[in-house]
Amino acid sequence: MIAAFQRLGLRGWLTLGCFVALVLCFVPGLAWMAFVSILFGSVFALGSAWESLRQRQLDVNLLMVLAAVGAVMVGRPEDAAMLLFLFSLSSTLEDFALGKTKSAIAALVKLRPQKALRVTDSGLVEVSVEELIVGDLVRVNSFERLPSDGVVVSGESSVDASAMTGESQPVPVGIGHEVMGGTQNLEGTLTVRVSRGVGDSALDRIVGLVEDAQENKASGERISAWFGQWYTILVLVAFGVSLGVRLWLGQGWDSAFYAALVLLVGMSPCALVISIPASTLSALAHAARRGILVRGGAYIEAAAKVDFVAVDKTGTLTVGRPEMISGWVFSQNGLQDWREVPEFMRRVAVVEAGSSHPLAKALVRSVDESVEGVEVRTIPGKGLVGLVDGQEIWVGNDRLLMEQGFDIPVEIHAKAAEEKSLGRTMVYAAGPGNVALATFADEIRREAKGVLEDLRSLGVKEVVMLTGDKPETAAIVAREVGIDRVDAALLPEDKVTHIQELARKGTVLMVGDGVNDAPSLAQATIGVAMGGLGSDVALEAADVVLASDQLNRIPELIRLGRRTKGLSWRIW
Repeated sequence: MIAAFQRLGLRGWLTLGCFVALVLCFVPGLAWMAFVSILFGSVFALGSAWESLRQRQLDVNLLMVLAAVGAVMVGRPEDAAMLLFLFSLSSTLEDFALGKTKSAIAALVKLRPQKALRVTDSGLVEVSVEELIVGDLVRVNSFERLPSDGVVVSGESSVDASAMTGESQPVPVGIGHEVMGGTQNLEGTLTVRVSRGVGDSALDRIVGLVEDAQENKASGERISAWFGQWYTILVLVAFGVSLGVRLWLGQGWDSAFYAALVLLVGMSPCALVISIPASTLSALAHAARRGILVRGGAYIEAAAKVDFVAVDKTGTLTVGRPEMISGWVFSQNGLQDWREVPEFMRRVAVVEAGSSHPLAKALVRSVDESVEGVEVRTIPGKGLVGLVDGQEIWVGNDRLLMEQGFDIPVEIHAKAAEEKSLGRTMVYAAGPGNVALATFADEIRREAKGVLEDLRSLGVKEVVMLTGDKPETAAIVAREVGIDRVDAALLPEDKVTHIQELARKGTVLMVGDGVNDAPSLAQATIGVAMGGLGSDVALEAADVVLASDQLNRIPELIRLGRRTKGLSWRIW
């Protein structure tokens, strides 16, 4: 909480001081602290009220100041302090919500490197990314992020685009392939011709989408200026009418003025501007204990009326990292399950342990995590080779094996075709007397199917999958978890469009975890990010964060919202 106030600066600290002084004023002998609380709470309220008067406008800032003055005049300074604290707190929370935009943009900017290696006639020159123009050639080394969108003109590699597009597996790229700024090059070295200038790349477009969506949502969350102005006029007219009628009826000035001031204080809009009753604060605390971190009471209330749920695939319905699903080895004994040939698979794992590729890590986890890697040689875009127990072991794609003179048996080809139809990724391996095939997929969360059934039982009208992954892979996952509507191969702006279409029909809750999800998380009525595996950008853009990455917290959030709504109505 203190960290949050620090991020808010002076307004946050003044609100905190207002609250502390307000509490202390109820301690015997410290009633004077109410005036200290009023001092802290009135700093920004007075400034806003004065600005309104300068512009010849009446708004709730002026009304709160007048109500506080009235409370002091009728001898209730503690009431004035309470009014100003509630108003100050509401403004502070509002600023905190608006601050998410800046945090999200800062997290996005981190994805783009500050420097790039421009290829010139005289060699490589390090320049700032802002200096790049369309047509420049840039060198991207292994495990560096691409500085801008472009087309590969030399080199082969794999690119991790999962955060940007939702593609669950690294994407092989070579000459002629388009690549996006902000994605990470893996094992090879690439030369890329810049195709989009600064401000026009895919990453820059995502920045713009997040900013627009969050500003639009924030403006909707504020009390409208129109309502604030007319409500203020109504209260001031009521004050004047009350005072005039009482004087006309012969009531003394002191008692008439006192009664009119009581009316003014009573009509102060603290309940409207704070909008977080005790039941909502209790719900926020309960949600936090359950690992559901909600940024404000408005999202608890919105959860009560969710009509549509949109979910990302990679890292949301799936665990977000590849797992080895199956494997076969063909040797003189014919085709065998990989577990029946442990010594050869151990050698493959030793070679893979020398790589940081996600598929290599998955194979090592499945075969033998205790192995120590050896020095390997990378063949960009194809695989790698290492010497284990005096044997050369090759690991990579089928093209690598064929180029090295290995014959891939028809049995292995048949298994590869079968696994490809299931949307799985293949890795081949070969050594003296052995050819192997290992298949990988992003594992579906065990609770996913049950969660979707639970959402339907709660009356959610439709659950939609929005993913940047390939349609074939998306369809397989959707079939497994029971989703009927799938929209795949989507860019971030496409996801935003789908969210907007759903929002025209009702309240939308969006669940995601990647950079490409950030704009749609910000656009949705409620954006929910997976906290453990989610990108920094998604976490900043979201309204709710699932700290434990448990999807079953989504139905729990909806139930909590409905209980809170029912209790709030009873309280009012």
